[in-house]
Amino acid sequence: MKVVLDDYTENPEMKIAKCGGVSHGADVSDIEEARERVQMFVDDGHWSTLEFADATFHVSGVSRSFLAQITRHRHASFMVKSQRYVDASGEDMVEPETVQDALDDSYVFDAYYDYNQATSKLISRLKEAGVPKEDYRFFLPIATTTEMYIKANLREWRHIIDLRGLNEHAQWEIRDFAQRALKKLYKVAPSVFEDQYKEV
Repeated sequence: MKVVLDDYTENPEMKIAKCGGVSHGADVSDIEEARERVQMFVDDGHWSTLEFADATFHVSGVSRSFLAQITRHRHASFMVKSQRYVDASGEDMVEPETVQDALDDSYVFDAYYDYNQATSKLISRLKEAGVPKEDYRFFLPIATTTEMYIKANLREWRHIIDLRGLNEHAQWEIRDFAQRALKKLYKVAPSVFEDQYKEV
């Protein structure tokens, strides 16, 4: 998995503090004052102020299973590599550690190898038969890797991190992503994410 912070609001803490301060006619003069104000917003639950800054990640090497989970966050925007237009038959597969551990069993190893070979052969035959990408993709495993851009405002990123990164019941792949995203977001807007960062 690769998680790159591709873009974000310039000086996000200043932006949030300035926009949030307008409700009380309070301007902000420097970054320290801005961080104190943003910290107050976070502590007091005034999270609508966090919507005035956003961040975009470029994520690759994640499974289609990850895609199905992350796109449930409807207040984020997604642009995903299409299996309809891009041939995904040569993509890597995400292999959970539990599966890798199970490959010590010779039966599991043989079945796993046979499955991968059969899937690859089926896709090749379908392509040779002229079946279009949008149709032979139906037979690609959910472990097939993909890449995408994800954009959300900082309020939504806090929400995603709470549900996916700090929740021990979250699935391991999306939890890994959310924690990596948190570490990068903390560097650019520490006052927004400090409480969450301390939990990782």
